[in-house]
Amino acid sequence: MQERIAILKKKFKELYPEGGSPLLVAGPGRINIIGEHVDYAGGLVLPSAVDREILLAASNRKDNKIKIFSLDYNESFESSLDRLKFCGKKRWANYLQGVFYFLQEKGLKLNGVNIAFSGNIPQGGGLSSSAALEVGTCYAARLLNGFILSDLELVKLCQKAENNFVGVMCGIMDQFASALSKKGNLLLLDCRDLEYQLIPADFSGIAIVLADTKKERTLAGSEYNLRREQLAKAAGLLGKPLRDVSSKEFEALKGKLDEVSRKRAKHVIYEIERTKNAAEALIKKDMPELGRLLYETHESLRTDYEVSCRELDIMVEIASRSKGVIGSRMMGGGFGGCTLTLVRKENVEELQEKIMKEYPKRAGKKTEVWVCNLAGGARTVY
Repeated sequence: MQERIAILKKKFKELYPEGGSPLLVAGPGRINIIGEHVDYAGGLVLPSAVDREILLAASNRKDNKIKIFSLDYNESFESSLDRLKFCGKKRWANYLQGVFYFLQEKGLKLNGVNIAFSGNIPQGGGLSSSAALEVGTCYAARLLNGFILSDLELVKLCQKAENNFVGVMCGIMDQFASALSKKGNLLLLDCRDLEYQLIPADFSGIAIVLADTKKERTLAGSEYNLRREQLAKAAGLLGKPLRDVSSKEFEALKGKLDEVSRKRAKHVIYEIERTKNAAEALIKKDMPELGRLLYETHESLRTDYEVSCRELDIMVEIASRSKGVIGSRMMGGGFGGCTLTLVRKENVEELQEKIMKEYPKRAGKKTEVWVCNLAGGARTVY
């Protein structure tokens, strides 16, 4: 951590010698323990920030220019607050531009800014580096300019930046977890009304292992939109939002649905209940029950929601046969990407070695494995 800070500070001084000593903030990535593909149905999710983050150094300017440098891309970007436009060549810059754009639209007065940032969030690892960058940028802007913006307003603004400036129609979970997580807890977030509660999570002896299938997610975008349409159809046939249908009601009414609608609705309705049960298991410190629910979620995503793939299934199967593993499932949109596995810390290395050895043989692809831990939300480093 100190080495990363030193490198960032040195680069900032080289780029902006007139910038003085910068403010340094951290925007963390996030994972979602359970509650997959229910956010856009107004369901419940159980995310947290993790100890992979974007460090962002920033200082005010005396003009209205924004000057940004990404250490990870080794690229610079320059614009001004009065001509913020989508940049097709340096797409990473749009996540920051979008935040500034909507802060100004909100009527908040901004100074020009110097920024340098770098991160250790794995690209493509499903930890939402985009939300981490947006939240870190907005957090820094609030401090540098001294305006009043509640944490919830910050979260909504960052989501708006990604939806309406970057053009990615993400839900609000990523930004919410990056901004509002509290160390030692998970967030039980209601995606319908944004009410949330902190769920104590004793992960002191547990690590979160993410394993990348390295499968290109070519189907994810089109299938995501199709799933939303299928859920809307199922809700229409049942006569009310899926969020308001209990599993008992579903079993009584499922005859009204065609096979596809029935399978999609079943995943969402049961996944919301699994998320509630997972929160209860955490409160009781019942890790075996939490692990069982994770495996159930993967099976539901595989058979009912049909967003898994051979590679994801292989990765979960390898984890399930590994010592110290509590539970494992695919994470995120599906059709590739990563699995999330909870494992006892003393067995992490053994699990990593097993995945690195077995997965390429069975899937014909290389892999990367990352370890992370629960953490608090965005913060001032100094």
